[in-house]
Amino acid sequence: MIYGLLAAIGWGTTDFLAAVSGRRLGSLPALAVSQLVGIVLATALFLVNGQGVASLHGLVWFLIANGVIAMVAYSLHYRALELGPVAVVSPVGAGYAVVGFGLAVLLLPDETPGPVAILGGIVTIVGVFLVSANLPALRAGLHERPPGLWWAVGSAVGFGVAGFILGVIAKDSHDWIATLFTTRVVLVLAYIPLLVARRRTFHKVAGATAIAYVAAAAAGAFDLMGVASYSAGATRGFLSVVLAASAVFPAIAVALSVVFLKERLVVNQYVGIAVVIGGLLLLALGA
Repeated sequence: MIYGLLAAIGWGTTDFLAAVSGRRLGSLPALAVSQLVGIVLATALFLVNGQGVASLHGLVWFLIANGVIAMVAYSLHYRALELGPVAVVSPVGAGYAVVGFGLAVLLLPDETPGPVAILGGIVTIVGVFLVSANLPALRAGLHERPPGLWWAVGSAVGFGVAGFILGVIAKDSHDWIATLFTTRVVLVLAYIPLLVARRRTFHKVAGATAIAYVAAAAAGAFDLMGVASYSAGATRGFLSVVLAASAVFPAIAVALSVVFLKERLVVNQYVGIAVVIGGLLLLALGA
């Protein structure tokens, strides 16, 4: 569970920094900078480790599937944010944890964390939804059925499947560093055609401030921290527990927005924080 929470801190901080840099650079340029930093750090870690990729033998198709599906999920997510309100897209996208948690429990024979841990995972995911959603705005958005809604649903499914595959690779290889490096390489390669096709969106880069680049670079570092923690946790315990704990990341992003951007919470978000804490306690007891 600790590894899942570390992953949540990494990904939650990434989301906050990505929002800061994306508003100044544009979403795809900010993503390109963060991914470049991530692959450089992952390569350095891999070279220092010096264990090679022999542990990944027989997992090539899983690596390719993870990279391609993750790239598609990111593309759908950014498209959803472009078309629809964040109040709808964010909580729907957070549903990725339901997909990944369900796949881990149903498809992996050694995923038997016990009823208390499973209940804790479900409670945590419900709490995350409450924290990440402004329910009054969400109800209004769903009533209007914005075009970004179904893109957000698609991204949630994609992230859930990609997260599940990443966990399977880490568990089977027992080498989270090799997993981290190879999945980052495949993801970056999968992004190249998208970045080339959308190169006209880089028009904001020339006028961006240094803060935008620093935020994008920091987002890449924290994203790598999240993936590393998630992969390491998957090699050491139940993937379902790690995945459920990592789902707390939207709450981290919300907390940072409250502190630094002076955003205000609505009642259901306060309730969600309490539910998340209760879910994590159940995870700790049952893991």
